[in-house]
Amino acid sequence: MSEDIFFNPGDAIANAHDFAAARRSAEIYKEKNALQSPLIIVEDANQQNTFAVYFAKDAHQLPIKSAAILKYHVRDRLDN
Repeated sequence: MSEDIFFNPGDAIANAHDFAAARRSAEIYKEKNALQSPLIIVEDANQQNTFAVYFAKDAHQLPIKSAAILKYHVRDRLDN
């Protein structure tokens, strides 16, 4: 089952055009920083092979009427 979620692209911790690179970035960030929230790796719903890493706490469950909020497909989660 696919899960969609909404984020402000400016809140991304990392971006990549390769899922493995996005996952590595998330793991490195998790190792170097004490996390306040789990990390989520998402794929842009409008562009294939465009991945980003976000804090789960920054997610918007419903689209906000703002050009800055984009829809993503959840690909992976890294818990604390």
